Amino acid sequence: MRGTDLNAVERPYDGCGKCLLGVRRSSRVQLATSSPERQRENVLTAAVSVGAHIIGWADDWEVSGATDPMTRPNLGPWLREERVPYDGLVAAAVDRLGRNVVDCLNTGYKMRDEQKMLVTYGHEDAWDLDDSADENRFTMEVWGAQMELRAIQRRNRDATVRTRAAGRPRGPHRPVPSQAAPRGRLAARHPRPLRPLLRTFLGLDRRRQRPARP
Repeated sequence: MRGTDLNAVERPYDGCGKCLLGVRRSSRVQLATSSPERQRENVLTAAVSVGAHIIGWADDWEVSGATDPMTRPNLGPWLREERVPYDGLVAAAVDRLGRNVVDCLNTGYKMRDEQKMLVTYGHEDAWDLDDSADENRFTMEVWGAQMELRAIQRRNRDATVRTRAAGRPRGPHRPVPSQAAPRGRLAARHPRPLRPLLRTFLGLDRRRQRPARP
């Protein structure tokens, strides 16, 4: 926002009723659209728009949107009341809360039932899930986030199937082809007690056994 120092929006809990926790999440930190810097700016802007301030950050990087917010490494302890008091959550978008309809709705209703604020960038004022219009819009945004997650998962599965069908291992690591020991000599790495067995197995032992006498 113009004329607002976003850095001044971060300050300790003071009991004003609008001490919010900034929520950031990304499964891939390098994406520009959901980079930590972009999310931080959007979160601070959203907090200013409702007259609130940020008391801390729950940053979960390299965490899938399918993860339940209650079990996320940094957001989970706040939702389980294992951290200092706070008056609500503010995120850059609904999908930063998560991409699972049930989990996100549970988080939203938890904020409502505990009379805490739920704010996301781009939504005017805090979410009011007691209002049917706001509840429907929140549900639709979460549903869209889940559909996008399903599309990502389907693309990943298809890519894995194509890679396996082509005989290429997925990922940067490729197996090193094994080198067989040349015929006629034994590799030095074999322990000495095993060499007679290996010679027999490889057909290198040319000695003929004498037939047993009757």
